[in-house]
Amino acid sequence: MGRALLGLIKGLVVGSGVGYGLILFGHDQGVLSYLACGLVGLLVGLVCGRAPWRAETIWTPAIKMIFGFLVGLGLYALGHHFIPAGTAVPLAQDVARTFNLKNLTLTSGAVLAPLIGMLYGLFVEVDDGGSVRDEKKRLPAAAK
Repeated sequence: MGRALLGLIKGLVVGSGVGYGLILFGHDQGVLSYLACGLVGLLVGLVCGRAPWRAETIWTPAIKMIFGFLVGLGLYALGHHFIPAGTAVPLAQDVARTFNLKNLTLTSGAVLAPLIGMLYGLFVEVDDGGSVRDEKKRLPAAAK
């Protein structure tokens, strides 16, 4: 349960940061959104699960990052094509005016990036996170 929550939080932080960047640059649709959601998958693959310096080989984090990039691209494509296009994000008028979010829809990269980050973060953290008991089993007898 703890690993799953940690993966959701890490994915939300990464995805929200990239989504906020999309809003700042004003590119919440199009090719840049595909690349940004791929970047979310890449970064989530890096920060979730076992730390890169604790991995058995260098290929494990590299594969998580490459697969994450492809997952981000694919999930954005699915969300962008299957969510109804005109569905607006319900926001308070004060928030929409303050952050210039008047035309934000559910199919935009700024909305889908945190969702993609959370989904992939949950998957990677549960799959590659390990547990405290596994770490103790790997330690040599003298280190215990």
